[in-house]
Amino acid sequence: MKRHFAECTMTFHSVFRGVCFVVLLLTSFVAASAKTTNTNLTTIVHDYASDGITQLLLRSDDYNGSGQASYSSFITSGGELELLFSNRSVRAVWITPNDPVGSEPAGPPAGYYSYDTAVRSDCFDQNGNIVPLANILTSSGNCKLGVTFYSGGTVYKLLMSPFPFSGPGDGTPICPSTGCPATGLATVTCNKVSNGQCVSWTIVTNTSAANANVANLYVEGGSNGATWTFIGQYYNTFRIDVTNP
Repeated sequence: MKRHFAECTMTFHSVFRGVCFVVLLLTSFVAASAKTTNTNLTTIVHDYASDGITQLLLRSDDYNGSGQASYSSFITSGGELELLFSNRSVRAVWITPNDPVGSEPAGPPAGYYSYDTAVRSDCFDQNGNIVPLANILTSSGNCKLGVTFYSGGTVYKLLMSPFPFSGPGDGTPICPSTGCPATGLATVTCNKVSNGQCVSWTIVTNTSAANANVANLYVEGGSNGATWTFIGQYYNTFRIDVTNP
């Protein structure tokens, strides 16, 4: 009797372990399926325009070089370029958030920023839908370039976009009664196509669009960028090369 009971107990534990193993496998599979996939890139931020003379307002940290620097970046599963700097990053970018368009409040000082800094870019169709950068096979002048940075205990965003704050998690802008003014745009040009997708891009300001080189400056409010209050308009210029990998 005891032997049969022991056998039954062993059988129960074996089945239970088997069920647990299957559950763990299914859980791992679901987690892997739900995980977003980012594509690693190399991003080069230039200090000068293509003429080699005009100094840009968004520049590199000249890390191990001069006139430009290379950074690790990625494209999200949604098709957006993200160049992120951690709180302990030794790398930085030069941001100029205080070059006003006319009479504007004083912006944060120009300088190297790294703490909680992010540079993001993506493109849109005419209806405001994001067009993944890999799908830009020629060029698009309907693109965004946004820079988020931390200065003096406050988070700011210098944003140039045809459809500002239209993406998930972008937060809500707080604008004057007349609305936040329109900005300039960025142009993304594809330099190389492989297997039907672009794998090399150049991002510059769209000098043919209205309000060329103009970005809106916002200050963060609420929790984790829930709201962004408009401060004023400031110039921004840039030249960024991106390659996959």
